[in-house]
Amino acid sequence: MRKYLWEGLGWIGALFSLLAFTLNSLNFIGSQSVHYLGMQIFGCLLMAMYAASKKAYASWVVNVIFFVVAIIALARVYLLQS
Repeated sequence: MRKYLWEGLGWIGALFSLLAFTLNSLNFIGSQSVHYLGMQIFGCLLMAMYAASKKAYASWVVNVIFFVVAIIALARVYLLQS
């Protein structure tokens, strides 16, 4: 059962990241919007957790880097709005 939980989390993360990319590419949301960055943060976090559970270190590192970049970008969005 635990295997399926991790697998599901990985797929949900992938869907969130792909949805964010698709909506941005089709100009429905901007790359600096809270919606885009939030979907990327959530998606990358879930995919990093899944990769860690599989001991897929290269994938884990890439997703953690994307996660950190999205967090920094979101912080910049909030700081520029203040």
